[in-house]
Amino acid sequence: MDWSLKDNRASNCLKRFILVLVILILQHNCDLSVAGGDALSLGVSLREKQTIISKNGTFELGFFNPNGTSNWYVGIWHAQISEKTVVWVANRETPIKDMPGVLTLSTSGYLTVSDLQGKVFWSSNITQQAKASKASILDTGNFVLVGSQNTSETVWESFANPTDHLLPTMKFWKGLKLNSWKSSVDPAPGLFFHLMDPSPGKNNFLLQYRNSVSYYNLGEWTGRDYFNVPVGLSTTLYEQELVVFSPTRMYYIYWYTPKADSTLLLRAVLKENGEVSRYSWINNNWNLIDSSPQSSCDVYGVCGAYGVCFTPGNIELCDCLQGFQPRDSIAWSSQEWWSSGCVRRTPLHCSAINGSDTTDGFLQISNNTMSDEEAIQYNQASSFLECKTACLNNCSCTAFAFTNHVPAVCKLWFGDLLTLKASSSPGKALFIRLAASDVPQPSPNAGRSSRIIGLSISIPLVVAVMGTMFAWFIQREHARAHQKAKDYDTPISLRTFTYKELQIATNNFAHKLGKGGFGSVFKGTLPDTTLVAVKKLEGSAQAEKQFRAETSTIGNIHHVNLVRLLGFCAEGSQRMLVYEYMQNGSFNYYLSHNSKKANKVLDWSTRFGIALRTARALVYLHEECRDRIIHCDIKPENILLDVDFSPKVSDFGLSKLVGRDFSEVLTTTRGTRGYLAPEWISGLPITVKVDVYSFGMTLLEIISGRRIIDLSVLESQYFPTWAATEIQKGNIMGIVDEQIRNKADVEEVRRVAMVSIMCIQEDENERPGMSQVVRMLEGISEGYPEQYERYLQLLVN
Repeated sequence: MDWSLKDNRASNCLKRFILVLVILILQHNCDLSVAGGDALSLGVSLREKQTIISKNGTFELGFFNPNGTSNWYVGIWHAQISEKTVVWVANRETPIKDMPGVLTLSTSGYLTVSDLQGKVFWSSNITQQAKASKASILDTGNFVLVGSQNTSETVWESFANPTDHLLPTMKFWKGLKLNSWKSSVDPAPGLFFHLMDPSPGKNNFLLQYRNSVSYYNLGEWTGRDYFNVPVGLSTTLYEQELVVFSPTRMYYIYWYTPKADSTLLLRAVLKENGEVSRYSWINNNWNLIDSSPQSSCDVYGVCGAYGVCFTPGNIELCDCLQGFQPRDSIAWSSQEWWSSGCVRRTPLHCSAINGSDTTDGFLQISNNTMSDEEAIQYNQASSFLECKTACLNNCSCTAFAFTNHVPAVCKLWFGDLLTLKASSSPGKALFIRLAASDVPQPSPNAGRSSRIIGLSISIPLVVAVMGTMFAWFIQREHARAHQKAKDYDTPISLRTFTYKELQIATNNFAHKLGKGGFGSVFKGTLPDTTLVAVKKLEGSAQAEKQFRAETSTIGNIHHVNLVRLLGFCAEGSQRMLVYEYMQNGSFNYYLSHNSKKANKVLDWSTRFGIALRTARALVYLHEECRDRIIHCDIKPENILLDVDFSPKVSDFGLSKLVGRDFSEVLTTTRGTRGYLAPEWISGLPITVKVDVYSFGMTLLEIISGRRIIDLSVLESQYFPTWAATEIQKGNIMGIVDEQIRNKADVEEVRRVAMVSIMCIQEDENERPGMSQVVRMLEGISEGYPEQYERYLQLLVN
């Protein structure tokens, strides 16, 4: 035998083994989970569900998707509070779609955010001056890169690249800017900016619209505070200072006072509505310390184009001018994004020739004010008619005002009107350009008065009377609409539909989507092509109660995983609710193997997404609303699916609003058989834990594809008992729907099964809260593993 040949083969095998081992070790190091640490070293990546946490546990950095949206970002948030508050975002302009990506401190010494295919969405090397050796999240919330040549040198930091937050100890240098989020669920750059006046020697802070129009000045530094900032709690909670090195080099900083609680959290944020506000975390809530400007109506463009802003105290902040309608009716219904503004109901024709115009006209308003800074003074007009003609002859002119002073003053506005504010008393008349069909037809006397005004403006009393009457008419129409909403305890932000409008939208209620306990639901299309679902309640005292419950409850809330109520009809005996349309109908269609409506079997990934997002919706109802909302009827029928099979919880007709720390015994049992928590039957006080129980039952259905009341599984055993028995035997995959069993994620199935068992415990004190449920589903927390086996045994017995 050739022993040398045998030795060579053995040597080659050993070399191959060592090479494979080295590759595996390198791969392990590159994908090392750093959860629990506070830093990234060169070549280390951060992936989904991995985070780094500052040493004192205050701040956390990782991937997040706002309110369950499909966009993923790298961000920093407060780690130890119940409300996830993001204070910095890396890739705010370039979100990763549908799935988290990878944050890497590359071997080149730069931070990058990329997707799983390696496409880079954000990098620190745009502003980073030198290569780094380590990236750390500090106890201040600052994410820093330290130099490779000098580890005490900071070569890049998030504090020097802020988004919308100013945190304690952060140096806000002259030249830095805060930029608001686009909306509460979209970190993309918004319309508003907060910065120090860039002029040399100036130390005042400005609020700007679109980085160009300054709409508020916080005033000069007084030595203790800024002049126009309202007096807050700064003397007890924080101290502040302006540090000046030269007329162009200075910074503002604030920090905790020695008297402040060591656990206190502070933050200042430029909100998506254009206000800059400072908050402290007290009693499990962010409490407002101060805010600028003090009136929301002082924010530039707060109501968008042709929107009128009302002073605080009104239920509705914004309204459209007559002849205009919201550009985004859904955004206005949610009262979240007013700045989308209004659009004309009828386009302008602009066919004026020397003031002779038969297609455009003017609406006179005198109970609104508008900034003159947007206007251009037209000095060639010496009369009202000349001023009007000048506006008509310019297609870009959208409004004019004329004052018969000596000399006369004609002002013209061009482009969108952005600074309209409601006034409690008639002021200077403003004339808004409208299509002739949208201008109210004046009475003969009014026409005569207009001619007199146009010739000489010599009868100011007539003008005042007309303006007052017109303002009264507009206010009366608003009051009627508002009163109609109040009569049914409904938010007036909801659109009021007439029966005729909904009859046309639904083609005389031709396409029925389904039927519930109090009426039927029909598919409809609004004039702007928006698809809606119209719930037509059928006459009974209970139906009237459901109408009031749904409008007063869901009309005041908004979450990406809650179905949105757009409006209602309360005309005569007709009671109808108008919802956003959900293209894929009710989730229960996809759980029944015999359903004729379901044209596909939902895979495990889709089912897990439905479970997680439904849980997040319940967290919002239980913990994030002003008052707790108990849904009372969580089940697959009340989980609707949009075009992407993303869930939205619906049917709030049985819901109950309760105080923050309040529970009560309800006299009438609510909900559906199979999902009712034992408290309903025993007469114990009802809390949010009844929803947790129903959600647990729904999770079992999501896993198994079977209904709770389906006895075909094993006729002699209650379904949850059978499921618990199989889990206890170690056959956890045995309860998974056989149509998807081979492709289901075993770890996710285990988490969902564990959560469902914990949620359906008889004793409500043993059930987790929905925040804990979300953390367990996400794999962040294991819950109560020492009790899990006991929970299983209780169900088996």
